[in-house]
Amino acid sequence: MKKILVSLTAVSICLVACGKEGDFKKAINEKKSKAPVCLNISSDYINGSYTNDDDLKKLKAKTAGAYVISQHYDEVGKNSDYSPEQTKNKFVQLDSLTGAGLLTKSTESLVTYSVWGEKKANGFYKYTIYTLTDAGKATAAKVETNSMSAMFGDTGQRIFCYAHPMVEQIENYTEADNSGYHMAEVKYSYKYVDVADWINKAGVKEAFPVIAKTLDDTDKTSKTTLVKTNNGWSTDL
Repeated sequence: MKKILVSLTAVSICLVACGKEGDFKKAINEKKSKAPVCLNISSDYINGSYTNDDDLKKLKAKTAGAYVISQHYDEVGKNSDYSPEQTKNKFVQLDSLTGAGLLTKSTESLVTYSVWGEKKANGFYKYTIYTLTDAGKATAAKVETNSMSAMFGDTGQRIFCYAHPMVEQIENYTEADNSGYHMAEVKYSYKYVDVADWINKAGVKEAFPVIAKTLDDTDKTSKTTLVKTNNGWSTDL
């Protein structure tokens, strides 16, 4: 009889603990679902100094939402790029995404004119334009941003998102009451799910080492604080 009581007690403890860990997973995953991992790619400002204003406006309207690499050449065709390695890296990255079917590539140019004396051509800007395809648009995701980011215009819209984390196991946790709230410090392990196929296209991982660094990281553990609410556990403190 004593053995049966001990066994029932152990089962009861397990059910409570397992149920609580399930609640922790649910709360953390709700937060993680709003935190996909995405590539961070910037576009050049379309600099059109000393070009025709009307042509410049048309080009800016045409390239809205596109990724642009802007290069200036003088009257003898010499590139005046001040950061050639950075520009080269941008081409490698965007060309790899073009090869993966997420972008299309085109070019435009605008003639520049001398600012003094007679108006005559003295060089040109070359714009390499990368436009999102339907497959590229499908990589978009909305992420949760903090109030500071939102204040500076971050809408939370991201592109080229390739996976998102999901809790795999609750490693351990401690509970305590703090300032009238019941809280839990939780350590958990996670994995990446919904990994996009396009990251395995030729040249993509080479152009973006951050992909392998993120997905292949051997230490996929993290900690978070949860608070008990009337609707269960929450990450919103």
